[in-house]
Amino acid sequence: MLACLGRPLRADEKKPDVAPVLGRRGELVFKDHFEKDTIRPEWKALHGTRWKIVAGQLRGEPSSKEYQQAKAVRGNKKHSGGTPSSRLLVPTDDCIVLFRFKLTAGLSGAHFGFNDGSVKTGTGHVCRFTVSTRKGLTLQKDKNSKLKGDVDKTLVSRDFNLKPDTWYWMMLEIVGDQMAARVSGGPLLKARNARFDIARDQINLPTRGGGVIFYDHVRVWKALPLLDGKQGGPG
Repeated sequence: MLACLGRPLRADEKKPDVAPVLGRRGELVFKDHFEKDTIRPEWKALHGTRWKIVAGQLRGEPSSKEYQQAKAVRGNKKHSGGTPSSRLLVPTDDCIVLFRFKLTAGLSGAHFGFNDGSVKTGTGHVCRFTVSTRKGLTLQKDKNSKLKGDVDKTLVSRDFNLKPDTWYWMMLEIVGDQMAARVSGGPLLKARNARFDIARDQINLPTRGGGVIFYDHVRVWKALPLLDGKQGGPG
């Protein structure tokens, strides 16, 4: 697995401690370990939030105060970029996602989920795994924007709070109508819902709390069926 990370781990970087449970890693469809200064085009910053590569890691921070004020004047405070948000535009049909992340500078939570386009081009947000420094872990089904009366629904939650300024490994899996997610040292969250079993074309990465988030060692694989009911191997 470590050979798949693209560059050796630094001395202060712990080995992945999360493993797939819904499938096996197949073709590697995306990897980024941020060794260049230029951010790859698959990363899309949202709502004026500011992103740059610092010391081999992707750093995201809120939009400028001027941007936020301009959005508020136009009545769009919700999408004013007060907290770092982005998307990773890669195919995510039956996939396994692995990366490291860190919440800093007062950032209290982050959402890691999958989208079917936008509310204009598809059905919008499909599902998400939410982590927090105060409110535990949650796996959620998101509403279908094209289905009248559909609503967001929490499927499973656990009392496990992240520590600020601490690196965590994250693994997300989505295979058919199942989703699984886990962070370093935390419990495994799994759920099944018909909403999951839909074409997905991007990973949605909003945050909460107005601070700063870091990403590193990002990998996305196609998921293959498990062999003899076994887990998909070490993270």
